[in-house]
Amino acid sequence: MSATDTLRECHRLRKHLKALQEEIDRGPRVLKAQQARLAQEQQAHKDHFETITKLKLKQRDDEGTLKQTETRLAKLEAQLLGISVPKEYEAKKSEIRQAEEKKAALEDAILATMAELEEKTAAVPAVDKKWAAAQAEFAQSQEDAKARLERLRADQEESRAALAKAEATLPDKNKSTYDHLSKALGPDAFAAVKDRICQGCRTGITQQRVMEVQGGMFLLCSSCGKMLYPAE
Repeated sequence: MSATDTLRECHRLRKHLKALQEEIDRGPRVLKAQQARLAQEQQAHKDHFETITKLKLKQRDDEGTLKQTETRLAKLEAQLLGISVPKEYEAKKSEIRQAEEKKAALEDAILATMAELEEKTAAVPAVDKKWAAAQAEFAQSQEDAKARLERLRADQEESRAALAKAEATLPDKNKSTYDHLSKALGPDAFAAVKDRICQGCRTGITQQRVMEVQGGMFLLCSSCGKMLYPAE
């Protein structure tokens, strides 16, 4: 394998290793997003049951207030029978009307609460099912992520070994330049030559230098300084 063939392989492996590391680094961000979705589902599940509890308390309170209002209304109506002064009679009638309006409003509120409570209670199986599905999905995603990470790390280990093996074949006279550029730029330290163009900076290359690269010589682009190899 010529020096330029080695550079091509080293470029491929370094790009692959970079992609693998990016995928590994993405794992915690994906996990955080999945945990956030799970927390949202958990809160929705909790909110549903808290709503049911609040509706039951509201219904109980409204029914208690209704009972008090009915008692007061009966008392007002009884008091009305003993009033003979017109002005006092009208005042008492006004109190009765207000009590009746309050009673009607409470009855409407209780009916609305009962209807909502019935709806929320009927939805409990679906809400429980959705929460269970969210937990199962999260658990599965954790298993998948663990398996994927193991595959990525295995690929990473194999690729590093292959890279070290390829780099070991580079001529000693080129090792210093290679090490310096690859350490500083990573995969961006390389560029293919295609149609007399450096694919790293899109600068034209003389035919002589193209022939030298194709012949296996270790050359750097005179414009961007990247290590050149012939495109396949």
